[in-house]
Amino acid sequence: MTDRRDAAVREPMAHGAAQDLTRRLFHGLPRADQRRWAGAYLTGLLTTPGKKSVRNMGWAVCASYTASQSLHQAVNESTWSWTDVRAELTAWCRERTETRGWALGRVTLPKRGRYSAGVHRRFDTAAGRTLNGQLGLGLFLITGHGAAVPVDWRLYLPDEWLDDASLRRRARIPEAVRAGSPGRLMADLAASAGGSGVPVLADAETVAEAAELIEGLSTLGSPGESGASGVDWAVSVPAATPVSAGLTAAVHRPGHPGGTAPTAGALARQLRASARAFGTGEPGAPRVLPARVHTPGATRPLRLVAAWAPGARAPERIWLTTLHGERLAEAADLFRHRFADPGAGADTGMGGLDDCGLRDFEGRSYPGWNRHMTLVSAAYAHRVLGSAGSGAPGRAGALAGARAGARAA
Repeated sequence: MTDRRDAAVREPMAHGAAQDLTRRLFHGLPRADQRRWAGAYLTGLLTTPGKKSVRNMGWAVCASYTASQSLHQAVNESTWSWTDVRAELTAWCRERTETRGWALGRVTLPKRGRYSAGVHRRFDTAAGRTLNGQLGLGLFLITGHGAAVPVDWRLYLPDEWLDDASLRRRARIPEAVRAGSPGRLMADLAASAGGSGVPVLADAETVAEAAELIEGLSTLGSPGESGASGVDWAVSVPAATPVSAGLTAAVHRPGHPGGTAPTAGALARQLRASARAFGTGEPGAPRVLPARVHTPGATRPLRLVAAWAPGARAPERIWLTTLHGERLAEAADLFRHRFADPGAGADTGMGGLDDCGLRDFEGRSYPGWNRHMTLVSAAYAHRVLGSAGSGAPGRAGALAGARAGARAA
């Protein structure tokens, strides 16, 4: 009898609300203990108040002194494939909500010390200062109600992490992992979403990153092309992004001051008086400008969209997009989101991730980071969609008005 009680104490408690998701995500794990403790980690992220350290989660899910060690092993030492679990999570989400689009976002994860995989010093635009930490790039599924649920991740690894054999070995970075800038990693994430007929949205921090994103997204195919995946996209770009209007490709214009191509910001200011509202057309909403533009890396003409703060002369945000007409109107509300670090403010479309342990990973390894981020994504998805049925409420009435406002655009 005592042995049975002791065994029960050592077993993690099941969290009823997440049991279905746990079974769905981890049914392919070969060992029962892997399934049990991966599920316990997910339960801990959902139920532990405050910081989601393995110690705190251990006490929340199991009355055993060794629970924290088992949770640590579930992400750091286990062998389960985060790629397979993320694919299962994506399918689970899409069964429960309409997919409005995909968003590419970034999160800064502050770290102490030098030995967590990918840690480096970088200027964080959300915080407005230089931080020591990791940079995670995420693919977010935009639900029918406008929430952004993370379903895939990449960890940015600066060159020193890939060139230094000892650092690479210490962090257990696989040999197959190669260098990639944040822009190229986000484009890679977009490719993993597959052709689903909905747009991909991204925010570029720099002109160089905008060029990488546009080039990468342009390779995903154009709607209507034979064999193409049918991917439309919109990238929020810096005002200094070079563009050309009325030409077949982005070129340098000798007549322009300095011999450089005009910029997206300058063209938006020039055409502001002719900009047309799309979507709701409320004050401060994005407006489409009467120009087809080209920019390096793009394979087809783009629309220029901009939004101005009340009383401002320069646009607050500028987008280059392949969307037009009715498809642009249908995506109008998505332009209002800032799919950036959820710690940067409430208007990111990704609030609540911190409460699911986004920044609480204490391990240092590359596999551990990926498994933790996978389980954080699952916890957040359960909070957003766990009580939803398959399918989503229709939006035909709302879209009809938006389409009418887009025809002129």
